[in-house]
This record gives sequence, structure tokens and C-alpha cells, in this order.
Amino acid sequence: MSIYYQIVKWLKDKGFELGEAHPLARNNYVPRLVGNTAAFIVVALLVLERGWSAWYFPFMIYFFLIHPQLVLLASKVVPGTKKIEIGAMMIDSFIMGLWIPYINFFLWGSFSFLLANIITHGIIGGFRQILKAQLPFIMGIILGIGMTGVTLEPDAPFYIEATSMILLLLYMINLGGTFYEQNIRIKKLSNNLGEKNNALNETIAELKSAREELVEKAHKAGMADLATGVLHNIGNVLNSVNISATQIKETLSRSKFPQFRQANELLAEHRDDLEAFLLEDPRGLQLLNYYLKLEDPLGEEREQLKAHSERLTEKVQLMTEVIDAQQDVARVVRIKEEFQLEEVVEDTLMLQSGTIERDSLEIVKDFADTAKVVAQKSKLVHILINLLQNAKDAMSGMDAGQKRIRIRTYGEGEEVCLSVSDNGEGIREEHLKKIFAHGFTTREKGHGYGLHTCANYMSEMEGGIRAESEGKGKGATFILTFPPAGQKERKTGFEDSMPPGNSPGQAND
Repeated sequence: MSIYYQIVKWLKDKGFELGEAHPLARNNYVPRLVGNTAAFIVVALLVLERGWSAWYFPFMIYFFLIHPQLVLLASKVVPGTKKIEIGAMMIDSFIMGLWIPYINFFLWGSFSFLLANIITHGIIGGFRQILKAQLPFIMGIILGIGMTGVTLEPDAPFYIEATSMILLLLYMINLGGTFYEQNIRIKKLSNNLGEKNNALNETIAELKSAREELVEKAHKAGMADLATGVLHNIGNVLNSVNISATQIKETLSRSKFPQFRQANELLAEHRDDLEAFLLEDPRGLQLLNYYLKLEDPLGEEREQLKAHSERLTEKVQLMTEVIDAQQDVARVVRIKEEFQLEEVVEDTLMLQSGTIERDSLEIVKDFADTAKVVAQKSKLVHILINLLQNAKDAMSGMDAGQKRIRIRTYGEGEEVCLSVSDNGEGIREEHLKKIFAHGFTTREKGHGYGLHTCANYMSEMEGGIRAESEGKGKGATFILTFPPAGQKERKTGFEDSMPPGNSPGQAND
């Protein structure tokens, strides 16, 4: 062993990094060392007893005593692979077969070599490995016969046979002990793995529950956003209604109707002498002139009231549509429907009309003639609201006339696509790969599950989502992909991608 450690030291001095040998090499080291030492003793006794050449000893020393050390060393030089050990075992089989003719087919020695060959290969690979190992074993015998010829001396003095039997028994005991230790180690590992597997299953169950809770909270947050948006939009519409009502009130306060009523009362007073009143009384002539001039102001007043009334009707209809859109979203929380993507886009823009108007966002719609898709409207509205919100945030530093969001629907291969693009500050390349990861955000007050939830929703609807950006300051595009209605649904993941936290134009949420 001192030679072995000297070789190890020499290799380290030369800059070789020695790792940990493969478990198979470590497990086979002691049985190989014990078996080879036993074989060395038996063959040495035969050489001395029969007066064979002393040249046997250099080969015996190398193969039986040095070879096991070199195999372990090679496994450390190339750690992490069992190919070194498997190759060494095949070489062992060949050399053991080669020695059989050299010991003149001594029965106990030949039997020991064959048994060691079968047992060691059978432990690691069963019958298939045993059969594979017999080929080099037989080749070794054939080569040995070719080199030495065939000399049969199956018997040997009793002390050599007895030594062979004792050493074979010790080898079997050592091999059995090694196998038992490995079995105990495997059993412990199996128990540990079982415990870890149970813990992993519990963790997975907890994570699944936490994910469902997060998704539910995110969905409720989305519904709360919808409700807030609805109230805000209704408030904006009510402001317009109030303005229209005020204008109607002002129009009525300036109305010519009171003067018209006074003229009618004056006319009623002279009903009996109407002809004389109109022809002889100066007031009658003035009254006629007043009636002739009344048409224009009354017509103008009528048009104003009509315009205000139409505006009121329009605003009331707008409030109805906003409420209907919100109720439509709320009704289909868990239901998949077949629809055109632009329908949900229009509903979402209706819900966000107050935000769009307040932040001076220019919405450019580019709808192609695409197939219908099957999805959950509520989840798609939630996704679009998130993308619009993030796009708005990405353009927060721009002037009012420069904020532009383009919404497209188009076909791409067998998929139906919906894209939301902005001309905001863009997304850095290093952020694109993790933009949908849970908890990722670049915004100080961001929570990092907005886009992660969007990605989960798209996955649940058998769709996909991806982000594209040419870099900082060059805007961004988020693309939603769906299989067309009628096509067999496909599985998609996010690699995380799955996947899934940020925005069109800004990796912020």
C-alpha cells in the first residue's frame, strides 16, 4: 500500500486531480485484493513445488498484487464513471483464463478462477454480465494454450489443495461480507430515500396547495382589479352624465318657454276681440312679430336638448356595457368558451376605458380574420389587464401623445396568436429568460407573480405566452398563442417559463 500512496503523491505533484472512485470500484477493491492475494499464494506454492521458472513471479506480482491498486487509482483519475471498473473486470476475466493453462489446469486453482469470474460479474449484472464475461475468460484460456500447450496436472500436494480450499473459503466469506455490507447500505439508502420521498410528496402537496391558493388570490385580485376598474369607469361616465344634466338644466333656464307662455296668456285675454287686438292694439302687432321670430330659438333649444338627451342615452348605454362586460367575465370564471379573441379584447378595453383615457394611451387594433379559440374569458381578461397595466407602466415617462399600445390577432402556423406591443422602455435580454419566474420583478413595489400567474393561466388553457424585446428602450411585445377551436388540445409548460413575473415593455411585475 505504501507504493500505492507514493504513486498517488507523485500524480498529485504532477498536477493530476484525483477524485472519488466510482462506488462499484470501491466495492470491488477489497474482494479483488483478497482474491488476487489468495491466487498469488496458491500459484507461488505451485511454482515452488513444481520447480517452474522464476519468471512467473514478476507477472504474478504485477497482476495479483499491483493490478488492484492501479484499477482503484484509474477510477480516481477518471471519477464518476464505472467504465473503468467494468473494463478492469473484463481484463480480470481474460487474465484469469490465461493463468489456467500456465498452472497446468490445477483443478482447485482453475475452479477458483472460474468461480471468482462468475460471482463478481453476476453480482453487478446478473446472468447477462456473466455470459459477457465468459468470452474474455475463454479467450484467455485459448491464448494460454497457444503459448504453453496443454499440460494436465489437476492434482497437487495435499497442503496446496488444502491451502487453495481455505483461501477460496476466505475469499467467499469476504465476498459475502462485502455483499452483506452493500445490502445493508442499500437498505439504509432505500429507507432514507423512502423518508425523503415521503417528505418530498408532502412538500409537493404543500406547494400544490400554496400554488392553488396563490392562483386563487391572484384571480381574486384580478376580479378586484376588474371591480375597481368598473367603479372607476362608471365614475367617469357619471361625470359625463352630470355634465350633460347640467347643460340640460342651463338650456332649460335659458328657455323661451316662459315668454311663450306669457304671449299665450295675453292672446287668451283677447280671445273675444282677437281681430281688433291684432289690428288695432300695438301689443297685438308685437305679439305677431314675436311668434314669427320664436321658431329659431325654439328650434335651437330643441336641438340642444336632443343632443344632450342622446349624450345621456349614450352614457347610460356605456355604463350598461361596462357592467355587462364585468358580469360576463364574472360568469365564466371556470367555464371554457369558444369565441373570437377580439371579443375579449373589446371587453377588456371597455373595462379599462377609464385608465386608457386618463393616461392618454393610444390603442391601435389590428385584427385579422382568425379562427375561434377555446379558453376561459375571465383568465384571458385578467392576462390582458395585466399586460395593459404593465405596458402603461413601461411608458410612464413618455409624453401623452407618444404612448402607443398595439393589439394584434393573427395566425401563425396552426396557432392563433394575440400580441400586445408597446413602445416603452423595453426588456433587457437577461430578463427575458426569467420574466415569467415566480417572484421575479424589477419594480421596487412589485410582488413578482403577475406574469407568473398569466403564464400559469395560459398553461391551464393549453396555450402559451412568450416575451420579445430588442432591448432597453425599444419596447416589447407579449404574444399569447392558442390552438384553434376544434383542434386537439396540447400540453405546454413554462419552463417556467415555467413557465413565469413581468410586463410588456418592462420586466416589473
